[in-house]
Amino acid sequence: MKKTNLYYAALISSLIISQNAYSKQKQETINYYPETINDILVNPDIGITDFHTFDRRNDPWWSEPTHPETSVVYFRWYWEELETEEGKYNFQLIDDTINQAKNLGKKFVFRFMTMSGLNETYYNPSPLAGKKTLGIPCWLKKQIDPNTFDICKDDNSYVVDYKNPLLKEKLTKFVNAMGQRYNSNKNILRIDVGLVGTWGEWNLATHADHAELGQNGYTYEDLRPYVDMMHNAFPDQQLSIDLGSRSETIASDVTSRLNLGWRADCLGDWAPWGWNHMENGYPDTINFIEGNSTLANRHAYQNFSQHWKTAPVDFEVCTSLNDFSYEPNIYTRDKIKQTFDFALNKHASLLNIKSGNVPEMYQDLMDDFLKKLGYRFELSFVQLISNFKPGSNITINSTWKNVGSAPSYNNYPVSWRLINQKNNSIITWNTVNDITKWYPAEDINQDAHNYNQNNIFSLPVNMQTGMYKLQVALLDNNNNPAIKLGISGRDNDGWHTIGDVYIK
Repeated sequence: MKKTNLYYAALISSLIISQNAYSKQKQETINYYPETINDILVNPDIGITDFHTFDRRNDPWWSEPTHPETSVVYFRWYWEELETEEGKYNFQLIDDTINQAKNLGKKFVFRFMTMSGLNETYYNPSPLAGKKTLGIPCWLKKQIDPNTFDICKDDNSYVVDYKNPLLKEKLTKFVNAMGQRYNSNKNILRIDVGLVGTWGEWNLATHADHAELGQNGYTYEDLRPYVDMMHNAFPDQQLSIDLGSRSETIASDVTSRLNLGWRADCLGDWAPWGWNHMENGYPDTINFIEGNSTLANRHAYQNFSQHWKTAPVDFEVCTSLNDFSYEPNIYTRDKIKQTFDFALNKHASLLNIKSGNVPEMYQDLMDDFLKKLGYRFELSFVQLISNFKPGSNITINSTWKNVGSAPSYNNYPVSWRLINQKNNSIITWNTVNDITKWYPAEDINQDAHNYNQNNIFSLPVNMQTGMYKLQVALLDNNNNPAIKLGISGRDNDGWHTIGDVYIK
């Protein structure tokens, strides 16, 4: 009896193994090789920013046709514009700006400032047009400036004392009010921490013989509260800070401690008559941040060169590209390319060209730059493995590359779908892929890494047989296609067609 049972058990096992082997033999493999394209792709969170404009390229009243298309707008406001009376906040100004950007499908970056350049004035359409820019509110100046009484004169020579405890107290209340309203706003891409210094750029330019804060008596302990108050008020927003100089350690501290991104002004300054940003300012400051300077930095961030993998890098052009073109012997095409390559090798995501034009002599260089600035995803290979019958599994193996300069700091998960070519019925499979780890090459002259994604889905039991189109997209939080890929086949609703699939 036992021998009989063993015989039947062995027979059944043999049949199961044979059936599984037969099933595997029936599986088929289809390979696709999407065609890459060389177009400029306007994608979320990256590229050139509109600066105090919303659509400079296409503005019907003030257009600049050479200004690139944008997906991000950048605004700066002085504190006095947003709290004209103590405790009364001009939320409407910010709300209107965010909503106008949102209606255009654009993200928003902003900065709060407390001091302007000497003798600078407000321009239209500001209600303060023609008046000199004070920066801090007049009501506060009356409290902290012993020379100001009943009125604030039309004069902005006053230099804010950032050690003043009353200034910190009132500014903290303002920042907290802003955080309560905007911390959870999903249309804000990031916030530029600019509470200190001229134009919010962490220096005293136009107000002191030596602009660096460290040369004007400011210590790390003096400056840290201004970053911490922003971080406490906006814990859910990505913050960025100016790179600073060799005399302050604040940037090296908060990038490592709080994961702030960093930004730098005056990209492209190659002035040959002395100190300039490209050859002196940036290298000296970065060496100082990394602890490689002759000056001591007790907050040195030795891994700063890799910080771009977790937080964004932004630049602002020095003066304008148009101004560069007026000095063609200095700002040659080679120098402009060198400038753009520097930004790419620092893994920039955004560049502010101050809503200016792009001179014809630099246009092709700008076009090439835009094809690499930020992330740029290519899908080089797709493989399907399945019986291609209703109810069976389907494996989708795909190989991706980021041929841009930076990762996407927001996740846009991969989604696949099949569309029936007869009745347009759709089968969609969403993934949990994390594209924020799809890093570009360390250097623009290196080959991009391959990122392999392996997903297994099920074909519905009741799906119709026939010919289907395989499509792919990277989706936003509303499950809408968000990102243009560097491959052909994109249709009007944002999905990229990979090829045909026949379901038997």
